[in-house]
Amino acid sequence: MDGDAIGLGAQRLSLPEELVLMLLNQETGYFHQVPGWKLNCAFVGAVLAELSLLSHIDTDLDSLHLVNRKSTGNPVLDPVLKRIADDPVKRSARYWIEHLAAQAESIIDLTLDGLVSRGILKHHQGEFWTLASSGNTQDGTAGQYVKMRISEIVFTDAIPDPRDAIIVSLVNTCNVFQFIFELDETEKERISFVCNMDLIGRSMADAVGQSITNPLLRRSSLNKQIPRVSLHRLLLSPRLREGNVPALFARLTEEHGPVFEIQPPFSKPMIFIAGTKVNRWVHKRGRMYFRVRDYFADFEKVYGAAGVLPSLDGGDHFRLRKALSPAYSRKRLSGQLDRVYRYS
Repeated sequence: MDGDAIGLGAQRLSLPEELVLMLLNQETGYFHQVPGWKLNCAFVGAVLAELSLLSHIDTDLDSLHLVNRKSTGNPVLDPVLKRIADDPVKRSARYWIEHLAAQAESIIDLTLDGLVSRGILKHHQGEFWTLASSGNTQDGTAGQYVKMRISEIVFTDAIPDPRDAIIVSLVNTCNVFQFIFELDETEKERISFVCNMDLIGRSMADAVGQSITNPLLRRSSLNKQIPRVSLHRLLLSPRLREGNVPALFARLTEEHGPVFEIQPPFSKPMIFIAGTKVNRWVHKRGRMYFRVRDYFADFEKVYGAAGVLPSLDGGDHFRLRKALSPAYSRKRLSGQLDRVYRYS
């Protein structure tokens, strides 16, 4: 089934966009859990595969060749195309996937922004996304349409076009098919078969798969020692004497950078991360690395509770917000303004 089929029309999706829609978990409002390096490699692979389908590059199992350096007009694809065009050395697809993986967050962000601006995704506060009803095709939302196409490839003997074969390969590389569909051994064999059907998809998937082990073999180059704030320096701070703790940590961040260590008396050292960039990162990516549920586990046991409001993380938190949002909407508030004024 062609990804450009009737219903999408001018809304034809790129491979990075289709990969986003395949990985989006509607229940949690975010991607199915894919390790960061693997996710980054998959998205770079999707960009390279899209450039190949657009005849800007040509790739095989061993090498990648520039065919057309002319801009595509797509802000997700063009920076990658320019990097390839400006490099005088002929590289492999694996090289470019590993080389560009560190910049994949900007690829993902631009892809998400594009899907939101086209009315295909809806962005919610807290960096959550859902399929927007305005992004409709004849068979439902664009995201549902993509999953319907891929499910037909997985569960029937339909012959996939190159685009669908590439998406199957990339999703399989992310190892999330079991979270999207209920699969038995027949479907798993079918996925493996489809992954080997298209040369572009196979070369991208092989390059992504080979690069996944790469970070495990690298030695860290981040050897800079964490700055340590002396207890004497801390106690003499006028911000601490004033009781202005936020100003104290803002000052320490200015002096020592976003990561520093404090050694309280008779306690283990405490490492702090602070600053504007850190706050933005936590806001966007924190759900993958920080959780509060563990800190409330004993509290829940004492009271015989499960899932108290402060302990709700990730998908549970997102579902709670969706359930409560009608009660706190502008429309709901506007109908209660008289009561609000009366009690204010």
